[in-house]
Amino acid sequence: MRVALFITRFNDTFFPGTGRAVVSLLERLGHTVEFPPEQTCCGQVHFDTG
Repeated sequence: MRVALFITRFNDTFFPGTGRAVVSLLERLGHTVEFPPEQTCCGQVHFDTG
């Protein structure tokens, strides 16, 4: 199964190991993980900090 992974900038900034762990787990389960290159920052960190 192909899956697209969306990791928010918030998670990528504060907990970068989480995304890597998710990819590792999904690949071990036999899935193909894609990270769409057109993904952009949603602005959450900027919004949360005012």
